[in-house]
Amino acid sequence: MVDVRSFGRVKVILGKRNGKYPYGNSILVEDDITALIDPSLMIREFSGQVMKRKVDLLFNSHYHEDHGAGNSLFPEVPLYIHTLDAPALRSLDTLFAFYGMDEEATAAWKPVVVEKYFYQPREYLVELRDGEVFDFGHTRMRVMHTPGHTGGHCCFFFENEGVLFVADWDLTWFGPVYADLTSDLEATIASLQQIRALGAKTLVSFHEAGICQENQYDVVTRYLAIVYEREKLLLDFLAAPRTLEEIIKRRIVYRKDYAIVWIDAVEKNSMLLHLRKLMEEDRVEWDGERYLRRG
Repeated sequence: MVDVRSFGRVKVILGKRNGKYPYGNSILVEDDITALIDPSLMIREFSGQVMKRKVDLLFNSHYHEDHGAGNSLFPEVPLYIHTLDAPALRSLDTLFAFYGMDEEATAAWKPVVVEKYFYQPREYLVELRDGEVFDFGHTRMRVMHTPGHTGGHCCFFFENEGVLFVADWDLTWFGPVYADLTSDLEATIASLQQIRALGAKTLVSFHEAGICQENQYDVVTRYLAIVYEREKLLLDFLAAPRTLEEIIKRRIVYRKDYAIVWIDAVEKNSMLLHLRKLMEEDRVEWDGERYLRRG
C-alpha cells in the first residue's frame, strides 16, 4: 500500500519508513502537465499504483543515486537537473568523481549504484537555473538553487500551495550532509538560512522528516545548529594536535562507527570543509601534518 498525501494537485508519495534511505519521498504533480520529482525506489516498485497517466516532465533535485532510481523508467521524458549536477548524470565516472570516495569504496559502490539504483547515463538533459518557474496548468513551481549538499542541489517551491520540497535538506536528527567533492559548507549554511527565511507553510523532505507543517522555522534552525555542533566537537578534539586520519576516525558526523562503505569519505570530505573554514577564521592551524586549535 502506497501512502500518498495531497496538497491540491501536488502529491507526496511517501517511501517506506517515511522515506528512510534507500527509499525516499517523491513529488508527483497531476495537472495539465504531469511532472515527477526525484523518482525513488518506491516509484520503481509501485509506479502503477500512484501514476495513472503519462509523465511529461521529470526532475532530479541533484545527482545522488537514490533520487534518480526511477529515472530509467522514463527514458523518453525530458529530465531536468541543475547545470552544476548534470555531468554526474551523463557519466558514471563523473558521478563517482563528484562523490569523492577512495578507490576501494568506489570499486565496492559502483556496481550497487548500477544494479540496485538502476543508474543509466543520460546524455540529453535539460539544465535548470535558479528562479526558473514552471507552469503545469493550475500549478506553478519555482526552482530554488540551494547548493551545499551538492553544487547543484535544488529545492522546488509550489507557490500557491505553500509547499517547499527541500529534497536532501532532510531536516533529520542526523543533520545536513555536505560530504561530496562538490559540497560546500558556507553554501550549506546560506541555503538553510534561505529556506528558513522563505516561510513556506509546508516543508517536504526526501528522507524521514517527510512532511513538516508545524514549527518550520524552529525545525530548520535545529537542523542548521547541527553544523555548529560538529564545529564545536571538532574544536574540542583539536585541543591536542590531530592528523586528518585521527579526525576521520573520531566520527564527528556519524557520532559512532558504522559498517558503511562511504563512511570514511563522508567524514573526510565534511571535516576538510570544517577545517578550511576554521583555518580561514584563524581558529585552527596546520603544521603540515597535524591540525591544532588556536588559543
